[in-house]
Amino acid sequence: MEKTEWSDLPEELLDLIANRYSSNIDVLRIRSICKYWRSTVTMSKERLQFRFNRYLPTSNKKIKAHLFPTTFFRITLPSSCPNNGWLIRTSQASKYRKITLLSPISGELIIHSHQTLDLLKVGVSEIRQSYKINIFDGLKDEKIPSYIFSNYDMKYDKTPSDVFYRVAFLDNMFFAINRDKKIWCCKTRDGSRSWTKINNQVEDFSDIILHMGRIYAVDLKGATWWISLSQLSAVQQTPSTPLDYYNYDSCEDTRLVEYCGDLCIVHQLSVTKHYIRRTVGFKVYKMDEDLAKWVEVSSLGDKALIVAWDSCFTVVASEYHGCLKNAIYFFYDYGENLKVFKLDDGSIIEMTDISSQSCFHMFSLSFL
Repeated sequence: MEKTEWSDLPEELLDLIANRYSSNIDVLRIRSICKYWRSTVTMSKERLQFRFNRYLPTSNKKIKAHLFPTTFFRITLPSSCPNNGWLIRTSQASKYRKITLLSPISGELIIHSHQTLDLLKVGVSEIRQSYKINIFDGLKDEKIPSYIFSNYDMKYDKTPSDVFYRVAFLDNMFFAINRDKKIWCCKTRDGSRSWTKINNQVEDFSDIILHMGRIYAVDLKGATWWISLSQLSAVQQTPSTPLDYYNYDSCEDTRLVEYCGDLCIVHQLSVTKHYIRRTVGFKVYKMDEDLAKWVEVSSLGDKALIVAWDSCFTVVASEYHGCLKNAIYFFYDYGENLKVFKLDDGSIIEMTDISSQSCFHMFSLSFL
């Protein structure tokens, strides 16, 4: 059998290979194989749709909606310990600009050394993509000054009039929850330039997610709703969770997460002492289809739950350096350090605790 060189593969086959990857990092790795692959595999808009910062359509020229996509990756070093990795988050303003490293949970810009990450020497696997949408109102010019978006989360004079931190994407439509706890939809196809408020919103909402090909949202009472794409209307799917606030002052936040194929609800519970509010625990619920009621999830098994401000997902703990299983990693406020809540005993470990820093190694950048 005659051996075929990589550079001899037909263009049609290379295009099929590249189309199986939506990550810009994967496409960059494919293009680095050889000169022929680089010239054949292009960084097209269709292949990398919504991978970079961009404007979303609006009907009012004085209102601008700007999309900030970020991507979570697992990084491994095949030469040393290929089974354990690190969790990173990246942002890229355009296909021509360098990739920016962000804090995986807070999303803040990481000021690190000038060292670069050689994609040919590390293993890179994409976990998920997350979005944030900034709304700028009352602008006089057609465009927002370019310096505003020259870096992720850079400080600038013009502050957003609204920020959508909870965003889901399906079928060329963005669904987002604004500061008023209401769901809005933006269509990015068919020449549409409008944002539409979802109908039948009788409750205020806390989180939104794409699950099994549907858009789901959770209200502040812990009830889940699905969004009808044909009618752009919210339809209640489940009753509220039976959350008991005994020993807690309030439910600080309510999130949606996929866990073992199920759609679960995560309540972040807090207490207030000396006018300072602190997270003291979490409650996780899933719907028991046989009993038709919510049941508390007492253990996440070998998984760990990552609760970022704009994204919520699980990882296999054994695949990350120092990651605790059956635990929830969270960042309560920008002024606080990273913490982890252990479901087995209800304790909370802070990153500032020197004796327990090993359980946060998955967030360090020691591989650089």
